[in-house]
Amino acid sequence: MRSPRRPGVRAPRLAGKAARSSASASPAQPATGPAAAAAVKAMWQTFFNGAVPIPRRLGLLQDSQQFASFVHSQAKTSLGSLVLAASAKVSAVRLQPPGHASVTYSILLGRKTVAKNLSGTAVYTAGRWKVAVTTFCALVHAAYGKKSNLIPAACGS
Repeated sequence: MRSPRRPGVRAPRLAGKAARSSASASPAQPATGPAAAAAVKAMWQTFFNGAVPIPRRLGLLQDSQQFASFVHSQAKTSLGSLVLAASAKVSAVRLQPPGHASVTYSILLGRKTVAKNLSGTAVYTAGRWKVAVTTFCALVHAAYGKKSNLIPAACGS
């Protein structure tokens, strides 16, 4: 059954596969130079921003599928919600080709710095900068201490 046409209203036309994929694919981030350092800083601060939804933050984590269930389950706990509410302030980004960057940052809760001059790593994967698994796991170990039953298998114990 055809739907009635309204005068002056045209249905949008999609040009096949190219139109569908262009909406979901974003251009690659720069891998080198000052623009890459700025991309790493912006990504890092987004990842550590409690106001950003968890799915978007997971998209900024290397191999995030290994940690999604852990992050979602811990978000429901008091420690997890506190960790997820933290933010980061990046003080330095040093690009280390190929595809790595060292990040010096501080973690804040509210406006109070709770950890200063931490070192982390960003990796360049599929045209995007992401927080390295090694950095995420180091933070998980620091937050959860000896509670190894809570630490994701991908982080080891």
